Parts: sequence; structure tokens; C-alpha cells
Amino acid sequence: METVKSPTLNLIQVVNMTDYSNLTWVEVEERLRDTKIVVFPTGSVEQHGHHLGVGADWLQADAIARGVGEKCGALILPTLCYGVSGHHKEFPGVLTMTFDTYRRVIGEVLDSLARYGVEKVVFVNGHGGNAGAIVEAAKDARDRHGMLCAVTHWWDTLASESIFGHPAEEHAGYAETALTLASRPEAVRMDRAVLKETRQVDPEIQLVRAGLARFKGGVVGIPLRTIDVSEVGSMTEAHPDDMQTTSDYSMITPEYAETLMAKVVDWLCAFIDRFEEFKVPPAERAYP
Repeated sequence: METVKSPTLNLIQVVNMTDYSNLTWVEVEERLRDTKIVVFPTGSVEQHGHHLGVGADWLQADAIARGVGEKCGALILPTLCYGVSGHHKEFPGVLTMTFDTYRRVIGEVLDSLARYGVEKVVFVNGHGGNAGAIVEAAKDARDRHGMLCAVTHWWDTLASESIFGHPAEEHAGYAETALTLASRPEAVRMDRAVLKETRQVDPEIQLVRAGLARFKGGVVGIPLRTIDVSEVGSMTEAHPDDMQTTSDYSMITPEYAETLMAKVVDWLCAFIDRFEEFKVPPAERAYP
């Protein structure tokens, strides 16, 4: 008599034990006996010019984190898709939380992880607007739980890279377009791609980005909305003297996109490996 294999048994055999969402509560409990570190991808839903889907930030963070799980076996939490994007809200499609709401959401996830013995969290963040709230929540988790959090932004892992003459940190620029292409090709409209320089409104106060300006050799923070400095929602994040408008994205091929994605994943795997051993010695107060 021929034995019929159960489809359920086949599914159990291919469960990805690095993806938190795939695990049963029993498997989560077992996994957290072996590891005290998790990876937390965070992003946003906001405009990225005329050529990237509004999910670009979370799509990139999610794909990077999954790549990290596949390469080095780290446990990857579900991606938090929504972020702090109020400065983009004039563009249709933006879904945003306030700073305080986002900080509380992150903090309560960290509280949950602390209950199960997680000691370290590596954030793979895809949206700069999230950074302040994540850091505040991480500080609180350190105070209350002794938890150590590392807040990584993918563009910082490429800080020493020149992306065809451009820095990695550009809104819908070469690097972000490449990583979106590697994450979800259907979210890219390469024929509409354009990276706009920061719009200038004053002959002496030179705007660098929405939030930073130069004046007489110094710099000053001027919090602005994205619409104040870019009518298309992509930004060089630089003064026009340093980086001008470009619409040539021909070098951002699928092959290049995969290469850049691999660099980010490799960097994060190396960091996570080292961060697992990272220890802060007990603090001692010194007196004169």
C-alpha cells in the first residue's frame, strides 16, 4: 500500500526558524532559550518621488532583515511598517504616527521582548524620521530592563560608499532606488525616476534639506515640511552646489541592486555577530 505524505508534515519541515511570524508560541519559547538577541525592522509609508512605491522604506527594511536572517540565522521580528512621517503629509498616500505614539509602540514591543528574556535588539531602520523615537524608547528599555539596543539605518552602513557619485542618504536617490528594486521590483517605476535638488527660497540662508540650512559658514536647524523643499517628493538631501538634479538612473540595474543589498546584509551580519558579545561593565562612581 502506498504511503500518502501529509501536506501538514511537509509544511512543518520547511518552517523558517529565523522568522518570528512563522513560529508557534512553543517554538518562540524554544528559540529564545538559544538566543537573547533579535532584529527589529522598522520603516514608514510615505512618498518617494514619482518612481518608488509609498512602502519603499518598510519594504527595504523588511528585505534587509530577511536577508540577515537567511545569512546569519538571526531571529527577525515582524516589520513595523508605519513610522513618523508627519513632515511628508502633504503628499497623498502618507500614513503616519506622532512621535509620542511611535515611541510608545516601540517601547511596548521592547517591554514584551523583555518579558521573554531578550537582552539585545538590533533595529534595522528604513526611515530617518523614526530615529529619535526609537532612541528614546531604547533609552527607556535600558533603564527599566537593562536591555541593550543598537539602532542601525541602512544608509549609515554605506556611509563610506559613493553610489555613482552620490551619498547613500538621499530620499528616493540611487541607493534607495536600488534597495527597493532588490526588495520588490514592482514598486519601482524607473522610467519616472528623478532626484530633485533642495529648493532654495533665500539668497543667504542656504537650505540643505528639510531641517538644515547653512548661513555665513555656520549651520542652523530650520524644521520644514518636505513640500517646502521638494515639489516631487524626492530629495538630494544636499545644497544644489553639492548635488544637483539628476534623472539618469540607468546604472541602477537588478544586478547592481542585488550587489548593494548584499553589502548591507553582510555589514549587519558582521555587526550582529560582534554585538552578541558586546558587554557593558557594571558602572562604578568615582570620587576625588
